[in-house]
Amino acid sequence: MSTQEKVLHFGRREFLQKGFQNASLRNIAAAAGMTTGAIYTYFKDKNALFEAIVTPVCEQVEKLFIELGASYYNADGIVGEIATQNTIAELHRVYRLIYDNFDVFRLLITGAEGSSKADFVHTIVDHEVTHTLAYLERLKKDKGIDAQINRTILHIVSESYINTLLEPVRHNMSYEEAIENLDFLAVFYTGGWKSVFQELFSS
Repeated sequence: MSTQEKVLHFGRREFLQKGFQNASLRNIAAAAGMTTGAIYTYFKDKNALFEAIVTPVCEQVEKLFIELGASYYNADGIVGEIATQNTIAELHRVYRLIYDNFDVFRLLITGAEGSSKADFVHTIVDHEVTHTLAYLERLKKDKGIDAQINRTILHIVSESYINTLLEPVRHNMSYEEAIENLDFLAVFYTGGWKSVFQELFSS
């Protein structure tokens, strides 16, 4: 490994073991066989090192949410149906991303307190809220009905959904354990949203 790769490798290990707040650049430097000062050649501080480790995954998460939103609506209106099979396919994509980058998700969800990425989960929730509202706007246009969802309750429901999806990471579950109940989650949340939209546009 190059010097920078060593810093990233041992930095990830230190953050996983101790979380961002309790991690030490001195420990990372010692594990990498260098001085603390050498780390500052590549990263201005501990937060910059943490960001370098997790930011690529954060960008992948944002890209995935954009792609999932595009599968349901575009600028002209609704292009996809809310259906259980679609939700199952989405959840498999989400969990594939999570388990391909499991250590980083562990850092973001359980070890990011005190870092600039401490609001990672809230950022995902905001993405979910944004895409749900965008879908609703297209649906309103298609049906010619000015239906509204209270943004506070939408945020609460979205936060519940995202936290449910992330529970396997918090509990360090295997991929097999995580996907065991995806069908149930898909039926539960798909059915809930279909009922909500049906109620909104039944008049």
